[in-house]
Amino acid sequence: MGISSENQPIKRPATPLKEGIPVRNAGIVILNNYIPMLFERLHLVEDRNFTNVENQKKAVQYLHYVVTGFTETEEIYLPLNKVLCGLSVSDSVPDRIEITDEEEHLINGLINTAISYWQDIGSTSIDGFRGNWLIRDGILVELVDRWELTVDKKAYDILLHKSPFAFSIIKYPWMSKPLHVYWPY
Repeated sequence: MGISSENQPIKRPATPLKEGIPVRNAGIVILNNYIPMLFERLHLVEDRNFTNVENQKKAVQYLHYVVTGFTETEEIYLPLNKVLCGLSVSDSVPDRIEITDEEEHLINGLINTAISYWQDIGSTSIDGFRGNWLIRDGILVELVDRWELTVDKKAYDILLHKSPFAFSIIKYPWMSKPLHVYWPY
């Protein structure tokens, strides 16, 4: 322990402080079980792996569209998507993607399916589901053996107890290490 200028002990934290990356789409983890199926139906993966790096980068933008409904974004909003797609957070991805009517229909169908399986949230629109559950602040931290995501709590998160979704540890075949999710509810 060090000594301050007033000869008082300097208190140090019991554990090292973690620096994290702020994310705005932490709720995407709710759709954990749907993501591989989405990527297959978008023809981005084959035999449980991306067919090429270009498709990995497209997947990052497709996840952004799932969360927000927007086809354009800045890279600062994509670190979690990159981790979920097996890319480094420092990898560059295009800032926009073209979404066909068929792809939009597929993605909206995915969200509507998730809503229908989670009866306790009642009837909600796609945009309502995005705003209440997918667009969520969090902190992403990289550790040696895993990623950690801590999701900000909201009052209605009590409904997560009745959620049919599993998302505490996410590890897709294309990810080098798992993502551990901490969502206090």
